[in-house]
Amino acid sequence: MIFSYQDIHSDVKVDCDVAVIGSGAGGAVIAKELAEMGHSVVVVEEGGYFTRKDFRCRPVESMLLMYRDRGQTFTLGRPICILPLGKTVGGTTTINSGTCLRIPPKVLKDWQENYGLKELGEEELGLFYERIEKFLYVQPADPEVVGTNNLKFKEGADKLGYSAGFLRRNAKECEGSGLCAFGCPIDAKQSMNVSYIPEASILGATIYANCLAEKIAVENGRATGILGHFVDPDSGRKTKSIQVGTKVVILAAGAIYSPYFLLKNKLANSSGQVGKHLRIHPCVGTGALFDQDIRCWDGIPQSVYVDEFFEEEGIMLEGAVTPPDVQSNALPYAGNEHARLMSQFSKIALFGSMVSDTTEGSVRALPFYHKPTMLYDLNKDDIRRLQLSVVHLAEIWFTAGAKRVYPMLARIPELTSPKQVEELKRLKLKGNDFIVTAYHPMGTCRMGSDPTKSVVNVNCETWDVKKLFICDASVFPTSLGVNPQMTIMAIATRTAAYIDGVLSNNKCNKGGDNER
Repeated sequence: MIFSYQDIHSDVKVDCDVAVIGSGAGGAVIAKELAEMGHSVVVVEEGGYFTRKDFRCRPVESMLLMYRDRGQTFTLGRPICILPLGKTVGGTTTINSGTCLRIPPKVLKDWQENYGLKELGEEELGLFYERIEKFLYVQPADPEVVGTNNLKFKEGADKLGYSAGFLRRNAKECEGSGLCAFGCPIDAKQSMNVSYIPEASILGATIYANCLAEKIAVENGRATGILGHFVDPDSGRKTKSIQVGTKVVILAAGAIYSPYFLLKNKLANSSGQVGKHLRIHPCVGTGALFDQDIRCWDGIPQSVYVDEFFEEEGIMLEGAVTPPDVQSNALPYAGNEHARLMSQFSKIALFGSMVSDTTEGSVRALPFYHKPTMLYDLNKDDIRRLQLSVVHLAEIWFTAGAKRVYPMLARIPELTSPKQVEELKRLKLKGNDFIVTAYHPMGTCRMGSDPTKSVVNVNCETWDVKKLFICDASVFPTSLGVNPQMTIMAIATRTAAYIDGVLSNNKCNKGGDNER
């Protein structure tokens, strides 16, 4: 069953085997897996429960419904980075682009060799990936519905001989409506709200939406429950209370709110690592003006990739398109000049890049502020690689036939010739020269084999509190380099199998015992 705020008329007190905080890629998967194994599961989700009938409004209205802080979550630093987060049943999967990529082998090897995670095996993860991909209908984007925008970029990359292709996505019978970031209006995108959460509910899990978890109960060093309140989505006022007694608690609130929850409650931080090592995959975008109509909003927004520069530089080029009313503020100029540019919007193409960052930020819980504070200053190497990614994007656009390229840099509103791309290479840019967005926070409750340098062990159980597991991108030891939702799901599937063994009193041979 799925209960929303309006379904709750009295305080809730319930017991279960497993209580899950969050319903995104980690929480939804672990809820479904454990329910399928016969365990009683309760999921609490701060956001509301929406279906495709709610996804037929304008994009800005959808942001008010399903985005935290109305889509204006940001990091403080040079530059300020917009970091959109989902706040809805399904978490950020409901409003992401649907891209499904596996962990790069070199990243997994790094985790195994440098963070003591040898038990996180490639073969085992591969089996979990296969299961998830089958369940979510993961397949390459259909060229028929990717849109002219993405095909044009791929044309330029192909002419240059770059490694490029169609991204794998969790979509079934996609029609290319272009609204992935605002909730799929036909349920083609298999985000958690239309896949794992409904299946978990069918299998007996109970999901409470509009439900804010505030505390984790701990007795004798073990997590024993969750305390919280339901919240009126209109007024933000707390109403009825909820008390969940449980054998296991899963914290899956994402790489910003999981560490914030722990810091606020002074839990699981003997290592001092909670909230540290924030990575975000900083992204920049470009626009390109063509003579022909592009209609960039038609088709799958993120459906083509260029990974030519990934192995050497950690740069991924991926589609990044939003509707005109959202995209307009990223294009250059103001006043009449901006109006002139927007009048040609049907002929403007858009594409972006992201960097596997080495910058490490932090998440903090300040005593005088009721939300997490994220600090993040781009280091020199990440600035260099972001600049290089803009060079690659511009080069590809001009090769594809663009007349002008808009690099979305503070000091360079437009490029009018390939010669200027060469000049762009030589500029010394600073962090504040870029308009940076980011969509993949990671690393703030990192996994490892050393309790003094990590928050959770290889099974995602916290070193300090037994039966408290963290299952989201916060456990990643480093930047992943590719879209993270598949790896979150794979680790969640693995963790569910371990918890099943614990709950069934079966000795699990995967290691990672957190006895200190």
